[in-house]
Amino acid sequence: MTFQRNATLVLKVAIIIFATVIVFFQDLAIVANDALNSEFMSHILAIPFLFGYLIYRKRKMIRASIPFKPSPSHRKAFPHKEIIGILLFLIAFLTYSYGSYTFTPLEFHMFALPIFVTAYTLILFNTQTLRQLAFPILFLLFLMPPPTEIVYTLGSTLSTISTEVSCAILNLFGLAAEISTIHGNPTITITQPNGTPLYFPVSIACSGIYSLIGFLIFAIFIAYIARTKTLKKPAIFLIGLPLIYLLNILRITII
Repeated sequence: MTFQRNATLVLKVAIIIFATVIVFFQDLAIVANDALNSEFMSHILAIPFLFGYLIYRKRKMIRASIPFKPSPSHRKAFPHKEIIGILLFLIAFLTYSYGSYTFTPLEFHMFALPIFVTAYTLILFNTQTLRQLAFPILFLLFLMPPPTEIVYTLGSTLSTISTEVSCAILNLFGLAAEISTIHGNPTITITQPNGTPLYFPVSIACSGIYSLIGFLIFAIFIAYIARTKTLKKPAIFLIGLPLIYLLNILRITII
C-alpha cells in the first residue's frame, strides 16, 4: 500500500515537472544563460535552491494534504477544482501566447509559469495541497526578469544619490572631491596634491540596485521561514534595505 502511494505521488510530481519543462524549456534555458552571463540576472541562480528548500521544508504537510484514496462523497462532488484548474490553464496559455507577440516575451512566459504549475497542482492534487505549495509556487515569479526600464531608472537615481553622499563623506575627510559626469554616469573627481585628477564613475552596476534585488529575494525567503511573529517580519525590510544601500555607499567611498 505504501509503495502504491509513493508511486502515485512520484508519478504526479513527475507529470508536473515534465509538463513544465516541455512547455517552458526554451524560456528556462534563456533565463539560465542570462543568469550565468549577466550580473543583472545573477540573483536567479539562487531561485532553484531556495525553491527546493521551501518544498523540502513543507514536505510533511504536503504529504499529509494529498488524498491518495478519494472518499465516496468526494467522487460525487462537483469537480470545482478541475474546472478552476482548466480556467487557470487557459489563463496561462493566453498569457504565454500574448507574450510571444510582444517585445518582452520572456517576462510574459515566466509570469505564466507559476499559473501553469498552479493549474496542474490543483487538478492532480487538491486545494489543501495547493495551499501548502502557494508560497513556493509564487516564489517562481522571481524567475521573471525585472523590468529593465524600472531597474535602470531606479539604478540611475541610486547611483546619483550614492555619488553625492560618497563625495560629501570624502570632503568631510579633507579630500578635494567634486561631482561631474562622464558618459552619462555621475562621477567623483578627486584632485591629487600634484593637481592630477582621478575619476571614479558610479554606473548603474555600482549603484547597489543589483544588491538590493538579491537582498529583496533573500529577505522575502527569510521572512517566510522565520519562526517569529508576523508583525516582526517587516523589520527585515525596514532595516535591511537601507542598511544594504548604506554599505554600498561605504564601499564606493572606500574604493
